[in-house]
Amino acid sequence: MTHSNLYLHESNLQELLHLLLMKVETLAVSEKMPRIFDNKALMELLGIKYRYLKRLRDNGLLGYSRYGDKYWYTQADVDRFLSQCHYAPFGR
Repeated sequence: MTHSNLYLHESNLQELLHLLLMKVETLAVSEKMPRIFDNKALMELLGIKYRYLKRLRDNGLLGYSRYGDKYWYTQADVDRFLSQCHYAPFGR
């Protein structure tokens, strides 16, 4: 390998390492962000229909945020709902 080829190779490696570092930093930031679900995503996640989701909201069992006619649920809302509805095993 000649000196110019080696420099070009190092340059490419540095660029790839920089792009990889940016991607890792982006993933680290996105993991710190709370997950947010809309109606469709939450219905899919929980395997429920719209009427049941609406009933959970209306009865105050599931927290939510609303902007206009759009409902949003955080991971904390979902976790709170699941822990409130959790039954501990009572068998052996």
